[in-house]
Order: sequence, then C-alpha cells, then structure tokens
Amino acid sequence: MPSKSKDVRVEQCLILEKKLGLRLQKLDQKGMNKERAQRDPLVKNLKAKIRETKARIAAADKHVELTRTLVQAKLQKAAELEAQSKAAKAETSAEPAAAEAKQKKQSPEKAEAKKKPAAEKEAKPKKKAAVTEPAAADAEPPKKPRKKKEENKEE
Repeated sequence: MPSKSKDVRVEQCLILEKKLGLRLQKLDQKGMNKERAQRDPLVKNLKAKIRETKARIAAADKHVELTRTLVQAKLQKAAELEAQSKAAKAETSAEPAAAEAKQKKQSPEKAEAKKKPAAEKEAKPKKKAAVTEPAAADAEPPKKPRKKKEENKEE
C-alpha cells in the first residue's frame, strides 16, 4: 500500500533516483552506450516510478495549497459576517426609536389601510386555486403513448 505522506514520498523519490544512478553506472561499466542503457527494462521501470512519485508529491502539494486557500476564505467570510452582524446590531438599535416616532405620527386609519392589502393578498391565492380546480376537472386524462409499429423496428 503506497504511503500518502509527502515526506515518505520524497524519501521514496530519493531512493529511486539513487537506484537509477547505480543502475546507469553499472551499465556504463559493462560498456553499454547511453542510448542502449535508456532502453534497459530496469532503467525504464525506475524512471516510471520516479515520475509517478513526483506526480504524487505534486498532488499532495496541490491538496495542501487548496486546503490553505479554503481555510483562508472561510476565515475571511466569517470576519465579514461578523462585521455585518455588528453593523446590523448598530442599525437595529437606532431603528426602534425611529420606528416608534413614525408610528406615533401615523393616524390609526393609515395603519388599518396597511393591514387591508395584506388580507387581500392572502385571499388572492385562494381564488387562483378555485379557478384551477374546475379547469382540471374539465380536462381529459392524459393519453398513453402509442406502441411502435413493426415497420419502425425494421428500419
């Protein structure tokens, strides 16, 4: 089972590079040229493992960076929400006094006029529901789809 730790992957990469260097050195002592040494199966295998290990290290770095940016964004958002809530509290403490002054100035007739439109809005959805029900009763049931003919199957 391969390790997910970045430190272990870095150590694996160093070990593989060391093995690759030793293998190339051994092939050089045997008298093989560099091109032929690159075609050696062990050299190819070691290079592939090194590439894979470096890709895993890069993925781990990317994951750490992503996590870091997400944490920073979360902290920033929390700070913004806290600032907004403090501003809202400051506004709400000032608003009740202003709202009470406005209510005293308004006459009782105006307050009742505001309540009536709210009652009418509640009545309107009920009328729409009543209108849609008879229309649904008059409508025919949905038709079933036709079966495909044998001619269509031959094509």
